[in-house]
Amino acid sequence: MAVTFMPLSEPLGVEVTGIDLSQPLDAEARQDLEDTLIENMVMVVRDQDLSPVALERAVGHFGPLMQQHLTSLLMAGHPKIVVLDSAKTKIGADGKFVPIGARDWHTDHAHQERPPNYSALYAVRLPPTGGDTGFANMQLGFARLSPARQEELAGHVVVTKIDDRYSTAKDRAAHSEARRHPLVRTHPVTGRKAIFFHPGMVDHLDGMSPEASRIYLEELLDEVIVPEITYRHQWRAGDLVIMDNRGMMHIAHRDYDPMFGRVLHRVLVEGEAPY
Repeated sequence: MAVTFMPLSEPLGVEVTGIDLSQPLDAEARQDLEDTLIENMVMVVRDQDLSPVALERAVGHFGPLMQQHLTSLLMAGHPKIVVLDSAKTKIGADGKFVPIGARDWHTDHAHQERPPNYSALYAVRLPPTGGDTGFANMQLGFARLSPARQEELAGHVVVTKIDDRYSTAKDRAAHSEARRHPLVRTHPVTGRKAIFFHPGMVDHLDGMSPEASRIYLEELLDEVIVPEITYRHQWRAGDLVIMDNRGMMHIAHRDYDPMFGRVLHRVLVEGEAPY
C-alpha cells in the first residue's frame, strides 16, 4: 500500500495513510515524514495499532523521547508515556471539567529549558461524540499581524513556571527553576517566527506584573487565534497525531462527557532552547 499525504485544512494539518509507524523506516522515509510535519505543523497518521512499545518506537522516529513532568500520570513500565484519561479529570472553579493537560490554547511543557519539539497523541478510547482537539498555526497568526505589532511582541520575554493543576509536589520541586523564553520564537529549520507560550505556565512577562501579563496574553490570543489559522481534529480510533510545538498551539475541547473515559497516550520528543 502506497503512502499518501492529504492536506486537512488550508492553515495547517496533513493526513498520512498507508504507513505503519511501528515498523522500521529508512532514513529517506523518516526525513520525508519529518519534513512534511514541519511544513504542515500537524500530522495525522491514520489506522495505527500501537502497543506502548510500538508507540515509543513510532514516535522515536522523530527524535529521542523526553521525560514528562506529570509523574502521577505516567504509564507503569513505560515512564515516557503519559496516560490522559478524562475519567480522572478535576473540576475547575467554573464548574466545568479541566482536561488533563490544559483547558486553554497552549504548547506543551513550555516551562522547560528545552521544551519538546514534538508532542504525539495516540487515540486509545474515544467518546461517542465530541472530544475534538483544536490546533492553531501560530506562525501564520504572527505573520498576519502588522510589522509594528510583530516588533512589539518580539520584544517580550516570558518567565515560566510549572503548572500545578496536575503536577505533584515532587514534580514542582524538580522543576522549581523559572525559565525565560522569547514570546516570539524562531523555528530552527524554516526560520519562521511564531508566538510561543503556555498560559498556565506563565509567571509574568519581563517588566510586567503577573496580572498585567495575564491580561496582555489573553488579549493576544483573542486577537490572533481566529478560524483562518485553525484546524479542528475529529478523532478516529487508531489516530496518531504528531504536532510541531515550535510553531503551533492546541486545545482540548470540552464538548463530551469526561466520565466516559476519553483516553489518549502522549509521548514527547526532546527539543532545543527557544530563540
